[in-house]
Amino acid sequence: MAGYDPDFLGQPLPLPDFSPGLVGDVLEKLELTNGIYAQYHNYTVVMSRRLRTPLFAALNIDQSRFKSISRSDDWRIDTRIGAEYQLNNDYYNRNPWDRGHLARRAAAAWGDTSREAKHASDDTFFFSNATLQHENFNQDEWLALEEWVQNLTLDSTDRISVICGPIFGETARSLTPSGRPTALIPSAFFKVVAFINQENALEVRAFMMLQDEEALRDKGGRQLFNFQRYQVSVTEIEERTGLRFPPQVPDGNPLFFNENPAAAVELNVQTFPEHIEVDSPEEMIAKGELRETVLDDQVAIFIAAALVNASGDERLGEWVSIINLTNEPVNFEGWKLKDPEDELEISGSLGPGEAMRVGPLLPIQLANRGGTLSLYNPAGARIDRVKYPVQPAILEDKPVVFAMRDMTITG
Repeated sequence: MAGYDPDFLGQPLPLPDFSPGLVGDVLEKLELTNGIYAQYHNYTVVMSRRLRTPLFAALNIDQSRFKSISRSDDWRIDTRIGAEYQLNNDYYNRNPWDRGHLARRAAAAWGDTSREAKHASDDTFFFSNATLQHENFNQDEWLALEEWVQNLTLDSTDRISVICGPIFGETARSLTPSGRPTALIPSAFFKVVAFINQENALEVRAFMMLQDEEALRDKGGRQLFNFQRYQVSVTEIEERTGLRFPPQVPDGNPLFFNENPAAAVELNVQTFPEHIEVDSPEEMIAKGELRETVLDDQVAIFIAAALVNASGDERLGEWVSIINLTNEPVNFEGWKLKDPEDELEISGSLGPGEAMRVGPLLPIQLANRGGTLSLYNPAGARIDRVKYPVQPAILEDKPVVFAMRDMTITG
């Protein structure tokens, strides 16, 4: 069966290689292609012998040949890999951990015929394509990123290649089902997205999504985490995973890992390696794009709370609270609140330790499906940025309090 095609984009994009420290962990079996590659319809997986989880999955996506295919949910062991090298359903049973697809079912479900697309869809339900993802992570932030990839509009050929996988931190959490060996839980996931742009050049976007200590704070099972996804450099993903991407991948990525004085001046790159928060396509950085100045960790002024789901006319009832935790009075003339689509100029002043209510927020409207809100000073520098979760009906008139944040000020 055909797996990942390195020439799918019309320009070569080989699979990642492995650092010396990772080579001994790559599962080798005679049944696999070249001894290491598990090939499926439209994607390929390389497994970790030690962790019994994929090191990465590489998927080709043809947006022009998507088919609407029913979901099978028939999860199986890949006998070519062997049951002893896969986490079976014991690790996902009666707990909040989802069988998180690396190669997404809907993105793999393409072909010339519905039958071909059905085979591709069903092929994603092997445990070799699953990772331990918390239900609130898998069905929220990770899903949003997958949908962005599947519906990508930056490409000129309707073809996308995606390589993604888990990242394990130094103090990874673990899971031990009854009678089964302990499995480590990924602390993050990466996704590298490659496509041909309108200038017929290879472009890359790389992302890292955290599944870290925030998960430990959630005791309710169905509460939403405050996870964040970041656009990052390919080099950082290589350092965290031990994978080695071909040179055209980091060359096609707009973010910097090593210090670059020219980029610092021309593009306003403030820190290396770069991490750019991403919660909507508008926030993604392209090659040559000017970065905004971020002073979040230097100025002790915060968006303290927001009423997102107001009763009655929500557009009139929504508000945010801004607090001044500096030792100086602050005049807010010329300051702005922004969401990804609109902005609101604010005014007023606050003494040390004082807070003020800003509302109504028109033209900004806080979405009950969740979103982001940022605060900017008159010079256009970002002073604070918050993300608020989905607001179900039962949370009407209950403000979101942005308390669980690192407020350490370095400036």
